[in-house]
Amino acid sequence: MRNLNPTAPARSAIDLGLTVRDLHGSIYQAMAARADLDPGSQQILVGGIGSGKTTELLLAEQWLKEHGQTFILYIDITAETDLSGLNSGALLAGLGLHLSRAFEEHGSANGFSSQERKTTDLASERIRDFAYGQHQTPGKLKPPFPPMRRDIDGMHQHLEVLLKAVRGQSLDTVVIFDGLDRLITPEKFWAVVDQDFQVLRRLQVAVIAAAPLSILYGSGRPISEYFDRVHHIPTLQGKAGSASTMRSVLAQRGAPDLLSELEIEKICEASGGVLRDLIALARDAGEAAYMDESDSIKSVHIKTVIKQLGESYLRGLNTDQLKALRALIETGTFDVSSRIGIELLVTRRVLEYSATDFRVHPALAPLIAQN
Repeated sequence: MRNLNPTAPARSAIDLGLTVRDLHGSIYQAMAARADLDPGSQQILVGGIGSGKTTELLLAEQWLKEHGQTFILYIDITAETDLSGLNSGALLAGLGLHLSRAFEEHGSANGFSSQERKTTDLASERIRDFAYGQHQTPGKLKPPFPPMRRDIDGMHQHLEVLLKAVRGQSLDTVVIFDGLDRLITPEKFWAVVDQDFQVLRRLQVAVIAAAPLSILYGSGRPISEYFDRVHHIPTLQGKAGSASTMRSVLAQRGAPDLLSELEIEKICEASGGVLRDLIALARDAGEAAYMDESDSIKSVHIKTVIKQLGESYLRGLNTDQLKALRALIETGTFDVSSRIGIELLVTRRVLEYSATDFRVHPALAPLIAQN
C-alpha cells in the first residue's frame, strides 16, 4: 500500500523504482537532449494536473547529470515563494539564488581564484538584494509579491557574472523550472515568464519548464512560435495501448498483488487515464477493504472509491459549470477556449484525449445527471 501513494514526492518514487520511464514515450530524453545540444533553447512541458510532469522533469535532470556536459539547476518555484503573487522577475531571482548557493557550496572546490570568488560573491549579494529586498525596498521573493519596482534588465549583469564562471568550467547552464503549471490561466503564465525568459535566452541559459494545459487553448500568442519545443503529456487513455500502459503503472507499484484483473480494469477505466487518479483509486480500494475488515478487495470497494472520486470532482461546481458538463455529455459540445472551459479542463473535470476530443471525467459523469 505504501507504494500506492499518489501524492508522494516524485523524486522518492523515482529513487524507489516506482516509475515507468517510457510512460510518455521518453519525453524526458527529448527535453534533456535538446537542452544539452542547444544552449539558450527554451522548452515547455504541458499537461494536466497529476499527469506526471514533475516526474518527467526530474528524469530529464537525471539524464543530463549522467549524459550531458551541463551545469543543471532544478528549481521548484512553489518551494521558493507564494504563487498567488508571482510576477516578472521572480524566476530570475530564483535562478540567481540557486546559482549563488551552488557557488557557496562548490565554488572553492572547482578551482576558482580568490578574485573570481570575490566577483561572484558580490554578484550573489546583489542577487539576494533583488530576491529578498534591501533596507526598505521589497524583494522579489518576499510573499506576497509587491508590484514590479525594479528594472529586470538590471539582473542581467549579475547573473552573467555567475554564468561566466560556469562557462569557464566548459559547462553550459540548464535550468528546470517546476511549479509554473500552477499558474492556471494563460494570462498569469505569460505575465510571469515573458520578461524573465527573454533575459534567460540572452544569457544563453537553456530552459525546461512545466506549463499549464490552458496555454494550449487560451487566447494569446501562439506558443509554438515562442518556444523552441512544446512537449505535451496527454491523458493516458488518449494514447495507443493505453490499457497496457495503465496496467504497467499499477504493476510497477505492486497493485496486482492486491487487485484482480477485473478490478484493475475497472480502476483503469474510472481513472480516465489520469495518472494520479489511477494510483489513488488503487490505494483507496485497499483502504476501503481494510476498513471493511475484508481479507480482499471486492467489487463493492471499487464502486465505493470510484463514487468518492466522482464526488470530489462534483464539489464546488457552479450552475454554469454543471451546464457546460451536461452539454458535453449530451451533445459533445465544449468550448475549451472559454473561461469555464479552461476551468473545467485544468481541474480535471474535463479530460483532453486529443485536440478535438474532450470528455467528462468518467468518475464524475454518472453524477452530473443527478445534479
